[in-house]
Amino acid sequence: MTDNRDPAPPPGVSVRQFTDELLHAATAGAYEEVAEALDVLARADSAQVAASVVGELVVRCTATIRDHERADAGTVFTVVIEDQGGEPAEVERLPPGPRSALRALLAALNHDAASRDIHVDLATRGSPADVVAVLTHLLVWIAELSDPSGAPLPVLSCFTE
Repeated sequence: MTDNRDPAPPPGVSVRQFTDELLHAATAGAYEEVAEALDVLARADSAQVAASVVGELVVRCTATIRDHERADAGTVFTVVIEDQGGEPAEVERLPPGPRSALRALLAALNHDAASRDIHVDLATRGSPADVVAVLTHLLVWIAELSDPSGAPLPVLSCFTE
């Protein structure tokens, strides 16, 4: 997918293509490849690279939800958060990066591009480990949302610790 010496997607590879490859590796169970890609993104000298990938993953989550729900243009989206034990949890219990990613997703679903962009930026301002947590949450959410069974939307996994 990428050369570990490069702090960004390889030259000539767009963020969309890099994200496609990252999602393909994640869904194919190529977890070492995913871990290497996340490490490269986390070490990027510019938060703009990680923000571009986070933004693309938010777009993918949004599209998956919209395809699944076929909601009217006026539909307002909200979320219910559960912790690892299945107990109700407050959004504020999420670490700052994943919390901002979740808010970016809601803003995108609710057609608020300005808020989406602000929260994508906030989601990628932490340490490299924080950026990996954001990317991991988004990859898990896409996997959960991509269930082809036609079942109702799943509860999204949120890791509070």
